[in-house]
Amino acid sequence: MNDQSMQLVLKNARYYQNGTFLQGDIWVSEGKIRAIMACGAGEPYPQGQVLDVEGLTVLPGLFDTHVHFREPGYTQREGFFSGSMAAAAGGITAYFDMPNVMPPTNTAQTLQDRIALAEQSSVVDFNFYAALGYDNLDQLPELAKGGQVGFKTFLQAPPVGKEVEFKGMTAQDDGQLYWLIKQAAKHKKRCFFHCENHFVIAQMEEYLRKTGQTENNFHYLSRPNVAEVQSVATVIQFAKAQDAKVGISHVSVTQAAQLIREAKAQGVDIVAETCYQYLTFDSSKIDLLGSYAKCNPPLRSKEDVEGLWEYINDGTISLMGSDHAPFLEEDKKMGDAPIWQAKSGLAGIEVLVPIMLTHVAENKLSLEKLVQLMSENPAKIFGLYPQKGTIAEGSDADFTIVNLNEKFSPDITKMVTKGRQNNLLFDGLKLQGRPRYTIVRGKIVMAEGLVDATCKGYGKFVRA
Repeated sequence: MNDQSMQLVLKNARYYQNGTFLQGDIWVSEGKIRAIMACGAGEPYPQGQVLDVEGLTVLPGLFDTHVHFREPGYTQREGFFSGSMAAAAGGITAYFDMPNVMPPTNTAQTLQDRIALAEQSSVVDFNFYAALGYDNLDQLPELAKGGQVGFKTFLQAPPVGKEVEFKGMTAQDDGQLYWLIKQAAKHKKRCFFHCENHFVIAQMEEYLRKTGQTENNFHYLSRPNVAEVQSVATVIQFAKAQDAKVGISHVSVTQAAQLIREAKAQGVDIVAETCYQYLTFDSSKIDLLGSYAKCNPPLRSKEDVEGLWEYINDGTISLMGSDHAPFLEEDKKMGDAPIWQAKSGLAGIEVLVPIMLTHVAENKLSLEKLVQLMSENPAKIFGLYPQKGTIAEGSDADFTIVNLNEKFSPDITKMVTKGRQNNLLFDGLKLQGRPRYTIVRGKIVMAEGLVDATCKGYGKFVRA
């Protein structure tokens, strides 16, 4: 072929396509996959960059469907530049960011403002969830035209002191939730829900405080499984009644997953996401590490951790995110304070892919299933396929290139995220499978663990 316009050739690639792994050379021009040929068929290779990936595995670019990069408003915790650098370091080529920032992404204008901010700084491609609450339904018609992947709603009152940050993001009771789902259905937009019943949580917190409970287990005892299960059941019933498209974020308990499986069988248009932590760590980590293992929903029992795999492998759960939520050290450091005073969130975007590859090595899921969860499914569900989510001629040249056999332990001091100092949960983990290259539209943004900071602003908003 020897076309001098070629931007990049991936030589000797073992690559994923349509449910199987093949061997060949992948030729890239102007950010797109130009051709896929048998190894060596296009020799001599062009003068552009040729990357020999023999011994590695080339996956279509992987998504993180759930991040909190904190910009605008809280860039001391993370921003689009540092967060996207961490994404690239972890093999992520595109992310979907959540709307609870300052100002929140609750109008068409704030959505456009965030897109402009991210395009100035992001290293990898991106999209957003817009906020949808009972108190900003008047914004829905314009927001629905914004090209974002969906909406996000919390089933609670705004946290004390965060009323402005959570404006347009909450449904505080069943009446508000029913009406919100009804309005979203009119615009045929999918709304994702953080499903925890805040009335149950408030009652349990009050009880535990009255009984003098100050141990770390306060966090998961105050957020029992039923708080999630009840909320999921309600969303399903309202979605079914309204013929609405809904999503459940970060499913953490098997009973909730079972409800989703049954709803799918009944024809409800429901999508379920989980996160690596709910497949990897159980609540004993909260007992041991306190706030450094604190996230919402909380880490669950060993039975739930093991039980969720059934719903991964049968397709009930179709999306995988990190819920990357970094904080400053003082936000997490408890000292003698009780755990409820510390912030909830883990800064895990850099370990998402290695942890999931480790589960592949442990035969908990196949590599093909991982690609479906983290590339094909998000691209198809959010209307980005085949631009994203596949290795095929004409698609964006997004690749996550991994060494499936490399064993390593994360050193949190060398992580890219601003939340690295709080990542005690990951320090010294024994992992197998490591991203070696992250390529976004033909550009190598991470090579052998080093992210190219000059790629700041290369990432683009990918309209859904």
